[in-house]
Amino acid sequence: MATNLKKIGNSEFEVKYSVKGEALNAAKQKALKSLASRVQIKGFRKGKAPIEIAKDHISPMQLANETINESINPAYQEILKEHNIRPIAQPNVECTGYKEDEIELTFKIIVEPEVTLGQYKELNIPLKKAIVTKEETDNAVNKLLEDNAELTLKDGPAAMGDTVVFDFKGYINGKEFDGGSADNYSLVLGSNQFVPGFEDQLVGVTAESKKDVIVTFPEQYIKDLAGKEAKFVCIIHEVKTKVIPELNDDFAKSLSLEGVNTVEDLRKHETATLLARKTNEAKNQQFTDLLNKVIENSTLEIPERLIQSEAASLKQQTIDQITQNGLTYEQYKEITGMSDETLDNNFRENALTRLREYLILNKIGQVEHLTITRNEVEQYYESVAKQYGMKLEDVKKALSPNEQNIISNLYQNKIERFLIANNLEEKKAEVKEEAKKEEKKEKAPAKKTTAKKTTKKEEKTEE
Repeated sequence: MATNLKKIGNSEFEVKYSVKGEALNAAKQKALKSLASRVQIKGFRKGKAPIEIAKDHISPMQLANETINESINPAYQEILKEHNIRPIAQPNVECTGYKEDEIELTFKIIVEPEVTLGQYKELNIPLKKAIVTKEETDNAVNKLLEDNAELTLKDGPAAMGDTVVFDFKGYINGKEFDGGSADNYSLVLGSNQFVPGFEDQLVGVTAESKKDVIVTFPEQYIKDLAGKEAKFVCIIHEVKTKVIPELNDDFAKSLSLEGVNTVEDLRKHETATLLARKTNEAKNQQFTDLLNKVIENSTLEIPERLIQSEAASLKQQTIDQITQNGLTYEQYKEITGMSDETLDNNFRENALTRLREYLILNKIGQVEHLTITRNEVEQYYESVAKQYGMKLEDVKKALSPNEQNIISNLYQNKIERFLIANNLEEKKAEVKEEAKKEEKKEKAPAKKTTAKKTTKKEEKTEE
């Protein structure tokens, strides 16, 4: 049916859609079937009663609500098809009229905001040169020695860097509190795993001894504990110390690193690893600077509802992560000392940044006609299979349900590569390299040849 697309704000449209006739009857039948599948009637298994019998156990209000729900998606798809619009978020839908023979639905749809691109090529954003110092290589090798150290039992008192294995119970005002006890806990003194002052008081303890540790929890901590003094009764079982291996060729070989047989090989390996990491960090920073400049040069207005929707999504992701770490959102606020207002402002700013980046990059992709081919998707599957040593068909089976996300990520990566490739600083480097090659060619002595030039007449004869 023909509908009227009415603009109600920046990138936001309103459409009224009437569901009637065959479309309404189809929605009612689907609604009835769906409700009947959830009805429990004596003498029948749940959802197995005939619809004619189930109808008597479904209220008119239930049927009306379910019919509206069943009408929304078909109506929405018709609107998108009719007006050829691409929404960027889920629409707001209201039932603005309900009759026995007609339902009126009002959709508020946000489409991709119009982006006016400024300069995004030849921005001359430099790539910082990656350098690895001797000190950095030394630190990396020393860390390998530390990581491969053996823990051995120590007869003497514990020192910073030693590991203490102990049981502890925490008390506040003589009462044990939740989460304040553990058995056979291994603590590296100086690792700052516990509240300030706790680890310092374990310096000097010996195996099979007892130690009372008195600490005051920080003011910015879980509400029930913040600012309170606690006593931890600690029963020490073992004190262990690290025995650092000697840096020699045998140690280098024991790491089983490709091409590493000597200390010199190991130093070269760690230098190369550090250089690769620093180079990658420099490239990431270059792209960040480049993208910030592109955003600065471009203009767009993002609808408030879209910002709020993205901010709510970021907030939920944060809550999920906090929950996985065994905390509540309230405890997280107490520990960080941030209010709801501060956190919500942060979510909003992050949402705005993400939306700007996404919309501007997408616009560049459209303008430059960048696309992801089926061959590129297949190459991605092949690279994953090779990386994890899996069969290609198994990778496809596991990842294909999320293929749209894969395509979206590949598309974003292609746009990023395009921007880097068209950054003036990159082009200068390429031009300079080509010029060097040409200069070498010109300086090289010409090779003598005895081959006779073929005339057009001879070419004809040969044919």
